[in-house]
Order: sequence, then C-alpha cells, then structure tokens
Amino acid sequence: MFKQTLFLFLLFNFFISYSSSSECQQKVYSVSEVSPYVLGSLVVIKGIFCLNNTKGISVVLNVPQERTNIEYGLHCDDDLTIDSMGETITCRLSDIYQGQYSANFSSLTNAMIYTPIPVPAPNQSLSSSNIGISPVPVLGITNYIFTNSSCPNGCQSNGVCDVASTCRCNEGYASFDCSVKVSNESSLPSPTVTDEFDTFSMSTSNENYSIRLSHILADFTYQTQLSTLSVNNKSSSSKGLSYTINGTIDANGNPTLSPWLNQLYYNVEFNTNDEPSFTFSNYKGAYLPLSSSAATITINPTLNPQFLSSAFSHYDGSAEYYMVFEISNKHSTMSRYSYDTPRISTSVTLTSQNNTNSMMVISLSDIYSFDQSTVPEHAYLVLFNSFDYQFINNHTSDALYVAVAIPQTSSYNPIPMGTYTIQLSINVYDTSSSIIRARLPPWLIAIIVIIPAIIGIALIAIIIKCVISKRNSYSRINDHSHHHHHGNH
Repeated sequence: MFKQTLFLFLLFNFFISYSSSSECQQKVYSVSEVSPYVLGSLVVIKGIFCLNNTKGISVVLNVPQERTNIEYGLHCDDDLTIDSMGETITCRLSDIYQGQYSANFSSLTNAMIYTPIPVPAPNQSLSSSNIGISPVPVLGITNYIFTNSSCPNGCQSNGVCDVASTCRCNEGYASFDCSVKVSNESSLPSPTVTDEFDTFSMSTSNENYSIRLSHILADFTYQTQLSTLSVNNKSSSSKGLSYTINGTIDANGNPTLSPWLNQLYYNVEFNTNDEPSFTFSNYKGAYLPLSSSAATITINPTLNPQFLSSAFSHYDGSAEYYMVFEISNKHSTMSRYSYDTPRISTSVTLTSQNNTNSMMVISLSDIYSFDQSTVPEHAYLVLFNSFDYQFINNHTSDALYVAVAIPQTSSYNPIPMGTYTIQLSINVYDTSSSIIRARLPPWLIAIIVIIPAIIGIALIAIIIKCVISKRNSYSRINDHSHHHHHGNH
C-alpha cells in the first residue's frame, strides 16, 4: 500500500512539474544588488516570466562556511509586481539571513519563481484550474549578476535606469546618460560589409566609419593580431557578417607557437533601416539600444589558459582578456573625436569635434558566459589612449581602439580551456542640427549665412549714419542759437 501511495505521489508530482513547465517556461537573466541582511530590500529580477501568474519569489543562499548542505531561501513576497511585458519582477525581502557566517550577493545560487500550477480541465479544453502554488526553477542559469540601480546623472530624466547601471533612453535621446538629443528621421543607411571580410561600415549623414575586431589581448602581456591567423567559414550579406578564426594555425598554414587563443567565432547582425528606430535587444537581461543604423556583435573566443602564465590557469582575481576593436573614419582622423563614458564603463559615446554633428555609441552587456554558464563577474569597456597603443601591434594612428575587457571566470580552479560569449551593440546617430545641414545644398547654406550677415552690416551702417546725422543736426542748431544770442547783444 505504501509503495502504491508513493508511486501515485511521484506520478502526481511529475504530472504537475510537466504541466507547469509546458505551460510556462521562465528564465532569470539578472538579479539586482540586494543585501540578505536588510529586511524589505528591493529586489529587481530581469528575465522572462509568466505574465500575471507570479505569486512569490524565493532567492536561495548557499553559505559554504556552514559546512552543511543547508540552503537559505529568502522570500521576496512583499510589494510583488510584474511589468506588462513579463520581463521585470520587483519585490521586497520579507525575511533575512540570520546565520552565524557572512553571506553576500555572490552566495546566491538559485531563484525560484512561484506560480499557480495549471491543470488541464476534464474536457481537455484550453481552460485550466489552479490547484496550488509551486516553484518553477530557473532554467540554464547557475550564477547571477548583481547590479545596482544608480545610473549616471539620473539619465537626465530622458530614460529609465536599468540593469548594470545602464540608462534605457527614451525615443529621441542617446548616449550613456541619455543627454544627447538625436534625430534619425533621415533614415540613416544600414551598416554594410566592406571589401574586407572582417570589416563593416556605418554612416551618419556626414561621416562614414569602419569597424573591425583587430586584436585579442591577455592582460597587456600577451597579444594576438587576428589578421595573422587562419580564417574559416567567412560569410557576409546585407544582414551582417561572420567568420571563424583557427588560433592554432597562422595565415600561412603553419602551427602557432602559443595557441592560447584556440578559436574565435565572430558574428555581426545589422539592424536594417526598415526596422523601427529607438528599440532595444535584451541580452541576459541587459538592454542594448538599436537605432536605425545599428550593429549587434557577438564574440565567442575559445581560450586556453594553459599556454599563459599561472595567473590565467589558476584564478587569482586579476587576469583579464581584451577584445580590441579598431574604429576608423573615412573623412577624418578619429583623434578629433571626444569621448564620454560612465564610471562603470558599459557604454562609450564618441562625438565628432569637426562640427559634423555625428555620434557613435558603443553599448555592452556586462553579463557574459563561460561555456554557456553565466559568469559572476562583470565585463566592461576600455577606450585605449596613446600610451596603450604600444601594446597593439601594427596600430593605425588615425584610428581609435576600444576594447571589451572580460575578467576571467572564477567558477573553476584550475581554469580549463573554454568559450566565452560576449555581446555588444554599436549605434551611430545624427544629432539634431546635422539633419538640417545634410539636407541643404552648399550654395543655399552659403546664402543663408551670407544674407543675414549683409543685412546686419547694412543695419549697422544705417544706424551709424543716423547717429552722425543727428549729431550734425544738433551741432547746427547749437551754432545757430549761439550766433543769435551774440546778435542780440
């Protein structure tokens, strides 16, 4: 009897789990920074959730110092809300960690989303009844990225503060803090692949940029210039480009001496100009902007730290890899571009100083993965200065070099060969004044500038002439009065 009861119980739970998972697949991309010691702490969870069905959240802490398998589930039931798109859950901790050992954000190992279990009705129709509350485990994520909600300059009230302290700008605004008014009504052309298989171009109304992934660095000690390696599976179209680099063979077909870059897959997808501007793509919870002229880049380097120093083969918290982009300008040197970036560099804004009213914004998802498992570190952007150029072989003085810095994973020790996955987007914009200038022919611009100048000069001449005339008139009146006064005597 006991065996039959146990069998029915397991069968019932399997049925419930199957029903739940088939009806509602949920994923967590990121969890906001929250202290397990503060009651009522705000928790913001980004992901894909069952709209209007979420009844509770439980974040699970694992404290190794406890020397047990006990995991502490902290309930987050207070003030629970879910947005209309089913992408964001907010709640407040209704209990706290009270163990004797310290716990922090990196101790969080799992998140459970509680939803009513849908059970098919007897008539097998689409209607269902809810018979209870059950946790739906998050799929495919074992580590979480913790971020705060402090954005640069409050997004200038032109956007919303989002994951990784990133501003999600309102339509018509761009830059890392949404401070620049942009206008893409001119329908900027989509990016295109150049004559070089690894390079694509992006254009504003007045500028034309070329972008390619040029080097991979391990700290600033080891570097690989990608053009020196063997390339396979080259592909390009109006929708983008992709290729695979074999780091074990050079461009001449000879084995490389130190193949720490074992392989690299590089993929670029263009946002076509018939797609709506001012939209976003969601990568692991981080929102990357997409203008009418945008490129979304995915980099998959397979790295073998055994060919590097012990700092890479054994985690010590300091080793980093750099994916270096070379950005050049067809019309002028990139040295005449100014840059602006927040303290946490997930975005770099490049602005022309040549009065071309052109702007480029590079936006990075700081959430990345190692062998498809999210890494509990943060990637960030680095804009190389002239001093850094010494670490880049065959660099071009007229170009700018921007790198994605990837802290090495701390999930393994020693660290095996594995594949990282990083995603970023590059957008170009016309700032508002450049649209007007781009649509007017030069002769008309000259007339618009010269005619007001001539009119202004003419008005000044007339005013001066009037003043002189009045002075002469007053002088004659005074002289006449003076002579008349003497005549009376």
